[in-house]
Amino acid sequence: MAVPLQNKTAAATFRHPYWDWAADPDGGPVLPAPVAGSPWIVINLPNGSTTISNPLYQFSFAAADLGDFPDNPFNKWTTTMRYPNSKNADAKSQDALVSRQIDQSQDTYSQRFMTLLQAYPAFANFSNSQWTPNSPGYDSLEALHNQIHGLIGNGGHMSIIDYAGFDPVFWLHHCQVDRLLAIWQALYPDSWVVPGNERYGSGTVAAGTRTDENTPLRPFHSDTGGNFWTSKAVRDIEQLGYSYPEIQGKDVAGVKQAVNALYSKSSGKTISRREARPPWGGSSTDLAPLIAAGLTNTAPFLNIGNPTSGTYTEWIANIRVAKDAVHEAFFIHAFVGDFNPDPHTWSTEANLVGTHSIVTPYVTTSDPEKRAIVTGTIPLTKALRKHAHDGSFKLEDIASVKAYLLKNLHWRITRMDDTEVPRDQVADLKFSVVSSTVTAAQSDSEFPTWGEFKAHLDITDGRPGGLSFGDAI
Repeated sequence: MAVPLQNKTAAATFRHPYWDWAADPDGGPVLPAPVAGSPWIVINLPNGSTTISNPLYQFSFAAADLGDFPDNPFNKWTTTMRYPNSKNADAKSQDALVSRQIDQSQDTYSQRFMTLLQAYPAFANFSNSQWTPNSPGYDSLEALHNQIHGLIGNGGHMSIIDYAGFDPVFWLHHCQVDRLLAIWQALYPDSWVVPGNERYGSGTVAAGTRTDENTPLRPFHSDTGGNFWTSKAVRDIEQLGYSYPEIQGKDVAGVKQAVNALYSKSSGKTISRREARPPWGGSSTDLAPLIAAGLTNTAPFLNIGNPTSGTYTEWIANIRVAKDAVHEAFFIHAFVGDFNPDPHTWSTEANLVGTHSIVTPYVTTSDPEKRAIVTGTIPLTKALRKHAHDGSFKLEDIASVKAYLLKNLHWRITRMDDTEVPRDQVADLKFSVVSSTVTAAQSDSEFPTWGEFKAHLDITDGRPGGLSFGDAI
């Protein structure tokens, strides 16, 4: 059947929008109003305006479609759900709560976004969340991507791999993930897929299979002749006919400058030593009394810990856990300070540092031999700056910070329905704290330089689900 010319033209010029959840919301909600504000939207037509169902708010299923879904409650819900208030057929999405918890964890994923761009130069570490002993870092694009899935779905479609793609926000989120990958590629053009053996396998690749950049990415066809896309074929997105403003026509320095301009405020990362100047116009060494008092929460010098050398210490909580530890999707919440014992409040608690998500298929494996151990992170530095204001510890003193975290850092686990799972019942859970000495950049076209990550096992040793002395790192 011939395709009308206007359809071909529309397809050739169509561009998908992305939801930039890492950007500073500038006082507004992180989740855009068109996504969660109203089920209806007004559109303009040649002869006036009309009101239609908001295509970004939810997707509606036909009754016949539900019959194709084998899993309860997804075979009962007539629309996509976000943080559903029950598993019944008449469940409602709780969009206001979704927006609140997205806002509450925004510091976490905006900082993770920048850390991945600054401190993960190897694709093997940057790309996926599988734990590798003695890996230089615990975060990845996959793990960050999962955090957003869980916080939006929270037991609804976005939190279950089998059903996530039905929620319209899935596509806005995945376009943002594609953008993050494209920015990373522009920063590290010489790193890409390395050959290796599939440890666990997938729906299209058997365990033990040797894979590389030429492995077919089934089921995505590249033509009508039965060929499939490969990682090598999609490496250069400009060859696919599109790009992003932060990378188009820019060298590495230009990309860094664009990224710093967009995200240094929301992530809390200092752009450069050059900008580390106090507001009263003195020298940067005048920051010493301010830092000693722990009052380092005013941009642009909020992260400078040693004004003379231009260095500061970055603190991060590392998470390692079996993906099927709870046999369904679940959350790891990190707090610095006291928190309400009611788990229903944890994702919006004032002292919550961040919530990390483990998203899973509807049915998870129970075979220990096939158990995937995955990792993620929750940055702690910004929260520590806030808590240092009362003078209870010195932010520039490693021992002082460690003593404070030993007393005040807590982590808890919940299912997506907000029921708590005891930490000692979560398979392979190892929560730990690491630090890195970071040297601020010399200009806004550079990134800070991260030192090696140092584990502080004395903070988590012997605590339920904590990484202890003798455990593999």
